[in-house]
Amino acid sequence: MKTFLLLLVGFSLYAEVTLEEINTKPPSLAKNFMIWNFMHQEITPAQADEAFYQYRDVSTRLFKAYAKKSDHEEVQYTAECLSLSTKELIKSNDVSCIKMAFSPYKASNMSEAQRNRLARLLDNPSTNRWVALMNDLLQQEYKTDLNNYKPSTFMYLFLSAGSKFRQAHLNRPLPESYLQPITKHWGFKRFVVMVVTDSHYSKLQLELLKITADTKTNAETHFYLAMNALEHQQEKNALEHLKKSYDLAYYRSHKDKAIFWQYLITHDKKLLTQLGESVDINMYSLYAKEKLGIKVTNYYTTLPTNDANATTADLSDPFIWNDLLKEVKATPKTEMMALSNKYAHSGMLPLQSFIYEKATGYKEVGYIMPYEKYMSDLSNDDKALYYALMRQESRFIPAALSRSYALGLMQMMPFLVRALDKGFKQKRHSYFEMFDPEKNIAYAKKHIAWMQKSLYHPVLMAYAYNGGMGFTKRYITTDNCFNDAKYEPFMSMEMMVNSESREYGKKVLANYVIYKKILGEEVSIIKLLDQLSQPAQCDRFRKPLASK
Repeated sequence: MKTFLLLLVGFSLYAEVTLEEINTKPPSLAKNFMIWNFMHQEITPAQADEAFYQYRDVSTRLFKAYAKKSDHEEVQYTAECLSLSTKELIKSNDVSCIKMAFSPYKASNMSEAQRNRLARLLDNPSTNRWVALMNDLLQQEYKTDLNNYKPSTFMYLFLSAGSKFRQAHLNRPLPESYLQPITKHWGFKRFVVMVVTDSHYSKLQLELLKITADTKTNAETHFYLAMNALEHQQEKNALEHLKKSYDLAYYRSHKDKAIFWQYLITHDKKLLTQLGESVDINMYSLYAKEKLGIKVTNYYTTLPTNDANATTADLSDPFIWNDLLKEVKATPKTEMMALSNKYAHSGMLPLQSFIYEKATGYKEVGYIMPYEKYMSDLSNDDKALYYALMRQESRFIPAALSRSYALGLMQMMPFLVRALDKGFKQKRHSYFEMFDPEKNIAYAKKHIAWMQKSLYHPVLMAYAYNGGMGFTKRYITTDNCFNDAKYEPFMSMEMMVNSESREYGKKVLANYVIYKKILGEEVSIIKLLDQLSQPAQCDRFRKPLASK
């Protein structure tokens, strides 16, 4: 805690982040975040230059912040070009600027003459091809002959244009000659998931039914081809893709998912038994174990400590955490257990557990419960939810920092932190305060309490925590979501349109079930899953099914 307080002194106000401090820090995500903060201070162009060129992996967000401080014409010029609106782009004659700003998304909101003028100025063969296809689609609707265009042009347009254009003009039958080339395209997996999880692409979904299980692609793509087959009542086709997905899957959880869906289709108890033997703790294996009456035993809540001889470090300092991560990554598997023992201190349990799981090959899984003193006012059910979210967000590392600058234990985004500030009497001076476990949990409590006014189920809470309340409401209120159809609620969980929220929800659910057990409140994952199709038990947005 002493080191954390020193860290706060250095970052207590935007103006107190100095170049001297930046210059002393090694390249890292933490340093990137420090520079981003520095760009919001009253600084000179020269100071902005010196800080910016220490940044690793420049983001558009940081570059635009830097451009506001820089006096270099080329920097300001580039930022202006990247920020050009469609209206501004239409009027531009600057070829270099147009090259940076022109895209299928912006082009879809222009007239044909406007698109063609910009394409002529660029005089680029690739641009000419996708502009020609876009023009053809907008002119002739479904009379367009895709045989006149390369499959790669169609794929580029699909992946780069906005959803409005895609849904209106690219949901169409594909020529036979397209099927094999698109499976080899770099964006094929993304294409499949986008098509399968969106009902607007009904015609393209029919085309995907033609892609067989012997097609060379990855496990996840075969899985979603299987989901597409099930949506079109082709269970035999789905099974073939699921078997291929199982064979190709690297992660145990992905293999378990493929087995689970084979079981749902066939009701073959051998598959359920196979799934019940999985050492991975996930939604699918927990479901099987409950069905078979098998207890989950390969988890722990704490580890042996040796405070007198163990090494300690400040886990609330993002720079120290960066060094610790490097140490873990550089350690051979054969020495991983010794590294876990090195940090076997009572105050280092999050790091010790993080390493110990790796040392066991994830055959033993940590469900630790640190920072309990900051959650003493919560019910056991809320504690289970908080720990389920925290485990997934940060693995209990206070200094956790994402590339999008989600901060600390509960990965609070800067915009959310600002919105929550007004609920606290004590003024927050810096985002770096979010690396303090007490502060981070306090902010998360405000946010979660607000979400709980509308959502009552751990899966929906996870969706909202990860993807936002508005997004979650839109998804669960669609007619084909969590209804009483075959394969529900599992189909709706797999068809969640946001890929990050999709997997996050399943992982948080598994965490929640284990933490409920640890806290002495046994819960049935089967009942929790059933509840998803019973609106009144899950949220305030949907009407009961009987009244629809």
